[in-house]
Amino acid sequence: MKDHEKRLIALETQAAFQDDLIETLNQQLVLQSRELQQLQQQVQLLNQRLANLRDEQEDKQPGQADEKPPHY
Repeated sequence: MKDHEKRLIALETQAAFQDDLIETLNQQLVLQSRELQQLQQQVQLLNQRLANLRDEQEDKQPGQADEKPPHY
């Protein structure tokens, strides 16, 4: 086998490994993107729940301006 044939085979082998690596990385990127979307949805839901809880707390407790001082 000639030297240029060996180099060509080596380059083709390297390209095949790179193609496989790119595909693997792409699959991981898709999985991470889905996971990120799910986490963002969970954070949004938790923020809404927290806001609702704060509103409920404020409704149950009178505001400081409405409270009478302890000496009354």
